[in-house]
Amino acid sequence: MAITKIIADSITSGAVANTPAFMAYLDDDVTISDAVTTLVPFNQKEFDTDNAFNTTNKRFTVPTGKAGKYFIHYNVTGGTSPSRLQFVQAILKKNGTQIANNTTDTRNAGFGFFFSVGQQLHLDLAADDYLEVFIHIDPEGSGSYPATIEAFNINTTVFGGHKILT
Repeated sequence: MAITKIIADSITSGAVANTPAFMAYLDDDVTISDAVTTLVPFNQKEFDTDNAFNTTNKRFTVPTGKAGKYFIHYNVTGGTSPSRLQFVQAILKKNGTQIANNTTDTRNAGFGFFFSVGQQLHLDLAADDYLEVFIHIDPEGSGSYPATIEAFNINTTVFGGHKILT
């Protein structure tokens, strides 16, 4: 049994009280434009205890009465073809404002092909706060090399979290 299934079953059965809890992922590769900050299109949910992750607008919104401290994680995996990657940044926004990011910058060392960027953090969130993950990929040259966000499995391009304290 997959570990995510065990966790989801434990959460929904009430064995674990760290709710709301969610895990969204990308289930198919997506090509994005060069040097454009793009909302990561998480389109599937492995679990979502409070129906707080919306696959239409790609955001997690804290439900009413669920304010508190949360553990949040995100990761975006992908690449460029040909191998011309120079800069990639995964960005977490809260209510539309950037609050965290993780960057890979190969401009002084040559070019890359594959990237995997993300972060884990604890956040104080109020009811109706929303979180979104964006990606900015900049291959060599402007507009000449599209990039792909990849979906090898449900754990490669992923966004999740759970409440840890009130």
